[in-house]
Amino acid sequence: MRIIKTTHLTTHQSSQINQLWNDEYPLKLKDRFPILLDGADWYNHYVILDEAENVIAWAVHFEKEKQIRFSIIVDSKHKGKGLGSLLIGSLKEENKEFYGWVIDHNNDLKSNGEHYHTPMPFYLKHGFEILNDIRIDNEMIKAVLIKWSENNNS
Repeated sequence: MRIIKTTHLTTHQSSQINQLWNDEYPLKLKDRFPILLDGADWYNHYVILDEAENVIAWAVHFEKEKQIRFSIIVDSKHKGKGLGSLLIGSLKEENKEFYGWVIDHNNDLKSNGEHYHTPMPFYLKHGFEILNDIRIDNEMIKAVLIKWSENNNS
């Protein structure tokens, strides 16, 4: 399995990532993928495709407000296969430090009616630090900022 790094997604890839976003993230975040990179100074996408060229995992890192941030999604049918770890590994190779917002509870529902499960254990396993004092807490999302730094993981 290989990771494709690109600054430009095809229309098909973008549509599939939006669908993954809507399927895997809480319903309250539906269709927010297209605006994720609004205001970003630069970005790179990392895409993993299956044999039929369908997106099964995706990550992006980008600079916004002088901070390198990331987002990642793995299709639930492909979780537990190491795809998320591959994507995080790619981000670590390219960045000395990066941040992301993580929903740190299991209270939100996904579009299929199932509860969204926080991926926090995954991030802690990969050496991320939780910045408990920096939170988003509004009607759409309740999340905490996490940080990975090579200085903390040497």
